[in-house]
Amino acid sequence: MHGASDSKALTSIDFTYEQLVDLKAALDKTAIVAVTDQRGIIQKVNDQFCEISKYSREELIGEDHRILNSGFHAKSFFKEMWRTIGNGDTWQGEVCNRAKDGSLYWVKTTIVPFLGENGKPERYISIRTDITAQKNIKKIAHIAYHDDLTGLPNRRSLSKRIEHEISTSLRHNKEFAVCFFDVNRFKNINDSLGHKIGDMFLKELARRLTEIDIQSNSFYRMNGDEFVYILEDVTLVHEMAAKILDVFKDSFVLEDYEFYASVSLGISIYPEHGESAAKLLKTADIAMYAAKAKKGNSYIVYKKEMPNTNDQFLVLETKLHKALRENKFALQYDPIYHLHKNNIIGAEVMVQWIDEEIGVMNQEEILPFASQCGLITQIDHWVLRNAIMQLAEFKPFVDDNFKIAINLSIETIKESNFITDLTTMLEQLSLAPHHLEIEISELGMLDKDIHLIDKINKLHDKGITISIDDFGTGYSSLNYLREIPISTLKIDHSFTHELNLVPANAKMVAAIISLANALELEVVANNIENGEDLAILKELNCQYGQGLYFNQPLTLKDFSKQIQNV
Repeated sequence: MHGASDSKALTSIDFTYEQLVDLKAALDKTAIVAVTDQRGIIQKVNDQFCEISKYSREELIGEDHRILNSGFHAKSFFKEMWRTIGNGDTWQGEVCNRAKDGSLYWVKTTIVPFLGENGKPERYISIRTDITAQKNIKKIAHIAYHDDLTGLPNRRSLSKRIEHEISTSLRHNKEFAVCFFDVNRFKNINDSLGHKIGDMFLKELARRLTEIDIQSNSFYRMNGDEFVYILEDVTLVHEMAAKILDVFKDSFVLEDYEFYASVSLGISIYPEHGESAAKLLKTADIAMYAAKAKKGNSYIVYKKEMPNTNDQFLVLETKLHKALRENKFALQYDPIYHLHKNNIIGAEVMVQWIDEEIGVMNQEEILPFASQCGLITQIDHWVLRNAIMQLAEFKPFVDDNFKIAINLSIETIKESNFITDLTTMLEQLSLAPHHLEIEISELGMLDKDIHLIDKINKLHDKGITISIDDFGTGYSSLNYLREIPISTLKIDHSFTHELNLVPANAKMVAAIISLANALELEVVANNIENGEDLAILKELNCQYGQGLYFNQPLTLKDFSKQIQNV
């Protein structure tokens, strides 16, 4: 805070310089006072000035105030100050100075110009009061209620805010929303690019979030990559959710890295989904994990029938353990077609779980939950083992180019015995490795460390092919396409739908196909839904595709009929 007052006010007071000196003497007991000439050279200081600056009077007189410069303020701060007092106006502001021993102190400062006969300043009297204690209290309060990395309000501040909103809502009978979100696969960013880039990413994310904050100071960092937004007007909940998702549409460029990220967002409404801060955060958290099942940028408003309600998380985890022990899962097959010949050349296998109480859970629901409770590698091994056994039964009915594609987590691929166990299974069933394709999500390539590269190279050496799933949504640095022996790119559904309505999608698909051709890679279009999209994909010379246009994911029995032409 600083500014100028009209110098005419000083003229009307009609103080002489001597009278101002007398005033200085009166202030000596309570204020920090200095007199400088028109150039800012210190001519006189009082004892309090010496005490707070820790310089002697002899060390100060003859110097200018740069001796106290802390480096805290920009040059423009002092330029404006000199412009003001040079025009004969009084300047007021808060200044951070550095004492002789290196310590910082704050002073509330008033600088009064004393004008000569020519109307120009001849001397300046500065009157200061020490406000360091007040500043420190504000600083301590800020630290207590704000995240030190991003500067956003923290968990402690969030609790107070929600309690305040509940109190306000009770008085005015109104609703408010709690939006809970985290960054998908943030661990991959930290592990592969380093914690420095991870921290830079969080700070940039906080900056972007602040720009869309329609209420000011309503984004909170819980911990790690978890954030909360408090929305007072629930009629804007879908609009605000879309704005949060849009924050992730542009890539993040940090030092030498460029990559995309996505978010999963869960929303709870007071009082319908909870009447306390803890309950609202819990239900929003449940909705967030439901959003993760949709993959990529997505949000869901909480519903009472969602898993985890009333502590069903532990019940569901127990059921999942039991299903693994009792072999309660089933495989589904999503056939992959040669788009120009219209014949099946393989299939992507997916896991499905049918529980008597819960009902049907498909792969997009099972895998995020399994990852959350540490069962993802067990699920992967079940799928891999059963898919290979089934592949052996398909062998008499398919040609040598037929492939089964299995989407595996990075955690499973990096296991020490993974390749040995996999090749042993193939040998026991007399299966050629090239009938098996392992899919890795493009976002998984953020975890591209030396162990992963070594595993992929060894898989390739064994004859097993590697494809990148969800291509176009994740790691925009394409070096891995040269460094790792990849055979296939599977274009993400966000680009392969509405090709006739969204020209940018068709351009993106064309660019990916061109890139794949240059690198001698095959291309599969994911989730083709209609004939219009299929026709455009054929025009763009996309080789292969899968999706609802051809059929729903098939049971083992139905897929067997398809490949046997029964």
